[in-house]
Amino acid sequence: MDARRVGMYFPGMAPRPEIAGMIPFPALNTALGRINFGGRLRKADVPAFTGFRRLGMYAVVVLLKGGGRYRDERGANFRLAAGDLIVVFPELGHHYGPEPGDEWEEIFLCFEGAAFDAWRADGLDPAHPVWPVLTPGRWEKQLEALLRHPPATRGEACTALGALHRLIAEWLALRPWTDVPRWLDASRHALAASADGPAIAEVARAAGLGLDGFRRAFRQATGETPAGFRRRQRLAQAAQLLRRPELTLQQIAELLGFCDAFHLSKAFKQHHGKSPQAYRATPVRKR
Repeated sequence: MDARRVGMYFPGMAPRPEIAGMIPFPALNTALGRINFGGRLRKADVPAFTGFRRLGMYAVVVLLKGGGRYRDERGANFRLAAGDLIVVFPELGHHYGPEPGDEWEEIFLCFEGAAFDAWRADGLDPAHPVWPVLTPGRWEKQLEALLRHPPATRGEACTALGALHRLIAEWLALRPWTDVPRWLDASRHALAASADGPAIAEVARAAGLGLDGFRRAFRQATGETPAGFRRRQRLAQAAQLLRRPELTLQQIAELLGFCDAFHLSKAFKQHHGKSPQAYRATPVRKR
């Protein structure tokens, strides 16, 4: 667990994370991603609102007891109740926690990896960060099982991450909102396709919209442009392909529709914080 990142998100907790029920996970990178830490927080442990914060990774939070409020820099402002799921996105400034008089108990996991970015093509959406999943005890048991046995090997890490991906699929199936346009899921899937996927203008036509109208509608629905969404998906794929040593950077650029290795390298570093060469040279820790 990166104590500095935990300290930024939970001020004062990093030196003694056990006080807040924080459970670190070994740094085991896999193709399915990586779980960084998790645990339980109660009212006394939840930081008061001092402005929006960015976690720099994903998190899922199930509110087990009580109530509170979720806010983010996109303008979302939701009253929370027991049984609500909160999805934290790496890039989205946000805050959640109890309001005066509220009881609060949550269970959560923080994780990262390109495999989780791929869920954005299937509806994991910063525009909808909160929804009820009901029966919080059911999810508590499943998350508690992951927290109780942090993996010691890459094989165990893959098993835990597979369980987390399954949970995400189940939670997405429980989304109650109906205001997402029918064209949006099809458009996200088309934009997430490989380099030989349709041009954005073709995706717009399939959605029954003009190009400018499609760009406006897509950004309003998701918070990013169609081109930005497509680039995010392809950079997530690039991270996976860089783990294949037989592929050159130029070959990966061609597979993903970048002009050349230089443009891929520049975009990759902007998105992932390190160059493709540095990412590829980072050893995958084994146990």
